Amino acid sequence: MQTVRPILTLAACVLSTLVGVAAMPAAPAHWQQIGGTGVAAGLAGPAGRPVQEAWFSADGRRLYVALSGNGLWMSEDLGLTWSQTTRDPNEPVATLGVTESTDGAALSAIVRNPYRAAVSYALGDHLYRSDDDGREWTNLTAFEGGSVIGAGQSVLAISPADPEVIVVGNSMGLWKSYDAGITWSSLNSALPNFPSARFVSVAASAPPTVDTRSLGRLELIRTAGGLMWRTAPSPAAASNALPAEERALVATPEPSMPPGYAGSNRVWRDAEPISPDLTACGTEASCAEHAISALKANGQMWAATTNGRIWVSRDDGGSWQPSWTDREGRPVTSLWADPEQSATALAIVGGRVLRSTNGGASWFDISSDLPNSDWSSLAADSTLGTVYVGGPLGLYATRVDLAQPGPAGSWREITGDLPAGGIGDLALDTQRGRLYASLPGSGVFWMRVPEIADALRALSAADLTQRPAAPGSLLTILGTEATRARAGGRAAPILDAADGRTQLQVPFAVEGGSLRLHLDASDASHVLDMQLENVSPAIFVVDGEPLVLDSRTGALAGWDRPATPGGSVLVMATGLGEVTPAWPAGMPSPERDPPRAVARIEASLNGVPAEVISARLAPGYVGVYVVEIALPVGTPAGRAQFSIAAAGRSSNRVGLVIGQ
Repeated sequence: MQTVRPILTLAACVLSTLVGVAAMPAAPAHWQQIGGTGVAAGLAGPAGRPVQEAWFSADGRRLYVALSGNGLWMSEDLGLTWSQTTRDPNEPVATLGVTESTDGAALSAIVRNPYRAAVSYALGDHLYRSDDDGREWTNLTAFEGGSVIGAGQSVLAISPADPEVIVVGNSMGLWKSYDAGITWSSLNSALPNFPSARFVSVAASAPPTVDTRSLGRLELIRTAGGLMWRTAPSPAAASNALPAEERALVATPEPSMPPGYAGSNRVWRDAEPISPDLTACGTEASCAEHAISALKANGQMWAATTNGRIWVSRDDGGSWQPSWTDREGRPVTSLWADPEQSATALAIVGGRVLRSTNGGASWFDISSDLPNSDWSSLAADSTLGTVYVGGPLGLYATRVDLAQPGPAGSWREITGDLPAGGIGDLALDTQRGRLYASLPGSGVFWMRVPEIADALRALSAADLTQRPAAPGSLLTILGTEATRARAGGRAAPILDAADGRTQLQVPFAVEGGSLRLHLDASDASHVLDMQLENVSPAIFVVDGEPLVLDSRTGALAGWDRPATPGGSVLVMATGLGEVTPAWPAGMPSPERDPPRAVARIEASLNGVPAEVISARLAPGYVGVYVVEIALPVGTPAGRAQFSIAAAGRSSNRVGLVIGQ
C-alpha cells in the first residue's frame, strides 16, 4: 500500500485542478480546445477527414492543402505547422497530370512522376509504385490486410525539390513519405482537418464522446502528450441487420460510413429497429440519403428526419405519432428534449428554432431576431431557460420560458474567440457548467457557463455528479467557499475552500434518509438538502480517466500503461460508508492497518464478477478508499467496462485499459 501515496498526491492535485476549472473567474466567451485535430485510428499516425487537393510550389518549398469547408492551408516545414492562406494566381505550382484513368474500384488513377524517368504511381484502395513504366507494381501501403494510411487514395503530390518526398491524401487525411512510400508518417496532427462530428454524450466526470461519419465513434484518452481522440467500438448495427427493403435503398451520392455502420431510416436500440421508416420514403431510392436522429428524455422518445419530420413515442418505441411535417421538406437539423419535463422540446427546422411545451402537439417559432442562417445545432438548460444555437454564423443565445408558452427573447451573439468556420454541433454539461462545440476541421472546444458553474450545489467529489451522500463520503460544494460546515447537525470537516468551491467530508456518524448541510461563508450562509444512503460508491475520475493504479508499480493504468491480467489494481473511491475500527472524519487514515469498509464490496469487469482482495481507507488520506481487485487471467486486451458496488449499490462505470 505504500506505493499508493505518491500517486494519490498527484491524483488529488489533478482532481483539485479539475474542480477549480469549473469555478474560476468568468471569462466572456473564452473557449479551450480539447483533444486536438488528429484521431488515433491504428494507422501510421493520427487520422483526419478526406482532403480535396494537395500540391507543392514549383520550388518545392511550400506544401498546399485544400480542405473541404475549411479553406486552403500552407506549410513551409512539410506539415509540422500550417497557416491558412489564399490561392495566389501568380505563384506557379507543381501539378501532376493523371496520365491514365480506370473504371475499377481498386484503381482510380495512374500518375507519372515528372522528376523520375519510368516511375509511376497508381492510386486506388492502396498506393502502388512502378519503376518500369507500369509493367510491375509494388503495393506501398499494405499492412495486415488493410492500408497503413487508410483506404481510397485520391490525392498525390511529389516534391520538385526532392522526388523521394511524396504526400498522399485519402479517406483518412494527409500522409507523407520521405522515401517514396517505403515508410509513412501522418500530417494530420497539426492540420485543422477534424471530421465533422456530433456529440453522443457529455458527463461532468468525462470529456464528451462524438460520432463522425468518416471515422465512427471517437472518445478521448489520456496519453503522455495529453488528451487525444481515439476511435472506439461503435454500437451501430451491421448492414446485414437492416430490413431487406432498406438494404435495397441506394443514396446518391452514397454516404460515407465507417466499418460497422449502416444507414437506416428507422430508430434502433440494441441492434433492433423500434420504429418504422420515419422518413416516410417507402422504397424510393432517392430517399435513402435522408437520415434520422433520436433521443429519449423523461420517458418520452423523440425522432427527427432530414426531410422535415418530427415524431413522438410515448410507449418506449412501441408506436410513433407524427408531431411535425414541414411543408417544404426542409431538414430538421437539431432536436432537444427537456430531461425533466417530458412535454418540452426544441427543434431547428429549415434554420428556424421551434419550441413545443405540450409534448409535440404544437410548435411555435421562437427565432425572433435570430439572423437567418443554416443553423445546425442547439443546446438548452431548462432551469435557467437558456437556449444556444450554432451554425455558420457562430454561436447565439437567448433566454425563454421552456415550460410555458410565451414570447421569444432577443438573441445575442456569444461566439467569442472560437475559430472561424461555423459550428457543427453543441452539447451542454449542466452539472459542471460547460458548453461544448464541435467545429468541422478545427475540433472540439468548451467554454465555461458561469450561471451554471457558479450555482450552489453539492456533488460527489469523485466524479462531480449529483448522487446521495454517505457516511464518510467526500463532497464538492460548488458556489461557495465555506469557513464552517455542519452535516446532519454534526461538524463536517472542511478539507479545502478556494476558487468558489468547498471540499468537505460527511461525518461517519450521520444517520437517516436525508442530510441537511449548513454552510457558513464569509459573506453568507447556505442550506442544502441531500439524500443520504448508507453507501454511495463512486470511483474517482479525472478528465474521463479513472484513478486506477497498478498494485505492483503504483502507476496509473491507461493506454500507455495498461493493467495486466493475472495481476491486481488499486481503485480510488469514496462513499463506501462505515469502516472498522471506527475512524473520525477529517483525520488522515493511519499508514499501518488502515480501517476497512464494513459494507460488502464487489467488482465487475465487462459484466463478470472480479475478486475483491481488500477495501480500506487509503493510508494518509481523508475520505478516500482503496479497493484492491484481482484481474482474472485471460481477460481480453483492450478497453473494458469496470465498476464496483457497496452493499449492492453500484458505482459509476469507468473504462479500464487491459494489456496483453
